[in-house]
Amino acid sequence: MPKPETAPTCPICGPALLAYLQQSPARLARWAALPRLALQRGQVLLRAGETPAALWWVEQGLLRASFLDASGRERNHGFYPEQQWLGLPGPPQPSPVSLEALETSRLCVLPYAALQQWQAEEPGLAELLWQGLSAQVQRLTAREQQCLMLDAGQRYQRFLAEEPELAQRLKQRQMFLERCGNPRGSQFVHE
Repeated sequence: MPKPETAPTCPICGPALLAYLQQSPARLARWAALPRLALQRGQVLLRAGETPAALWWVEQGLLRASFLDASGRERNHGFYPEQQWLGLPGPPQPSPVSLEALETSRLCVLPYAALQQWQAEEPGLAELLWQGLSAQVQRLTAREQQCLMLDAGQRYQRFLAEEPELAQRLKQRQMFLERCGNPRGSQFVHE
C-alpha cells in the first residue's frame, strides 16, 4: 500500500482558528457574538440544491455531507467532526450535497454578510481563507488519488489508521457508502 502523504496544514481550521481568534480581543468577541445553531441527531442542516446563507463551524458533534442521485442512491462526500468548516467562502451557490447531523451537534453560524464585513475590516483574513482552501484542494487531490489507486480494502485500512477516532463514531453502514472527495469522509466502497 502506498505511503500516506502528510496533509497540508490549514491556517483557519481546527486549533489554528482558535489561535487566530485569540490574537485579538475584538476578533474573539466578534466570534463569540455569532449565532449558534443546535441540531438533533438526524436533523438536516442543508438539502442538496439549497443555497446556504452562511458558513458553519462545528463546535460539537458530527455531520455528514452526502450526494443523492436520481435513483435514490446515497453516497458520502465527507464527515465533519468538531473544529471543521462546512461551506465555502465566496458567493453563495446551490449546494451539491445535503448536510445531516449524525450526532447532536452545535454549530457556530457565520453569515456570508458578516464574513464579507469581517474581510473588509481585516484584509489578512481573505489570505487565510485562500490558504485554507488551498490546503483543502491538496487534501482532496490526495484522497482522489487514493480512490483511484487503492482498492476498497486498502482505503478502509488507511481510513482506520488515519481517522481512528472518527471511525469509532460512525456506524459501519455509514462508512461503506461510496465516497471520493472530502478528506474527512470515508474513502472506500464495499466491493
